[in-house]
Amino acid sequence: MLTRRAFLGALGALAPALAASRALAMQEVPGTSMSGDGYRPVALPRKAGVAGPSMSPEARDAVERQIACPCPCTLDVYTCRTSMPCGFSPRIHRDVMGLVENGYSADEILAAFTDVYGNAIRMAPPKRGFDLMAWVAPFAAIGTGALGIYALLRRWQRPAAETPAAGVRPIGVDASADELRRLEQAVREDRR
Repeated sequence: MLTRRAFLGALGALAPALAASRALAMQEVPGTSMSGDGYRPVALPRKAGVAGPSMSPEARDAVERQIACPCPCTLDVYTCRTSMPCGFSPRIHRDVMGLVENGYSADEILAAFTDVYGNAIRMAPPKRGFDLMAWVAPFAAIGTGALGIYALLRRWQRPAAETPAAGVRPIGVDASADELRRLEQAVREDRR
């Protein structure tokens, strides 16, 4: 049986793992920091046979909402550029506009940024391969934890009458074994 002390000890043992996962989640985009400029240009040559932009300004803005600004603000490029421009968002916006002018689709633009900056440049990880774990793992962990806590609470809530010690007589009671058996039977019948 798991005691409360053992349960809390197990939670304490998980603390370093939780701290490490938080540190990984808070990592900056490679090559960027608050003290230096980690901007890397993203440019591709014009696609053959393309005469104009590949998408409307609204579609371009939707693509920028999928790209994370590499500055420490944690906003997408569109929001960062329109609400609190930093040193990164105008340059990334210029790169996106250049790729749109050169005829690239939204998926090709996102792929180009991922090639240069890695998956950290995306606002959400892709829903494929190992990155799928980022979508599934939090819900699985919460569900497993909730089931474990529910089972633990159910075990702790069992009344003492359900788990009597065999052959133990209460202290200070002058009753024969037959009288105690009849009393226990009467209590059980009364519960029904």
